[in-house]
Amino acid sequence: MKEYSADLSAMKLLQIVVCLLASLLIFASARFLSRWSVIMWALIIVFVLTAVILCFLCMPLYFSNLRCIVTSSQVTVRTGMFFQREQSIRLQSVQFVQLITGPWDGLLGLNFMILYVYGGSLMIFFLKKSDRYELTDFLERKGVFHAP
Repeated sequence: MKEYSADLSAMKLLQIVVCLLASLLIFASARFLSRWSVIMWALIIVFVLTAVILCFLCMPLYFSNLRCIVTSSQVTVRTGMFFQREQSIRLQSVQFVQLITGPWDGLLGLNFMILYVYGGSLMIFFLKKSDRYELTDFLERKGVFHAP
């Protein structure tokens, strides 16, 4: 049994993107809504609170609970912040595997693996580069090959 956790560099990247987006929205609301100060300040407060809640509560909870557990016969993915969701598939029912990697996958943790089974799929999120290689090698040894 091997357990994989999410790459925290992906969380940091998402936090930076959320903060940049919130800053852009705050700047735009201050620039274009300066005549209506009540609306402008209400939007600024909403953007700041949303960014703070996402960056410092939701994302850390989600990434700390994101797990992939691989045994010799099945793959299980556990996700969730307040409510846990667990999805399992048997390795013998996997038809093929698709790998999705982002730019600078070794630095940013933007590696995803989708296991397609009869009637559905299982997505493994935010894998570390080394974990992606290890999991791909394991699946190839089990007879499940990834798509080109």
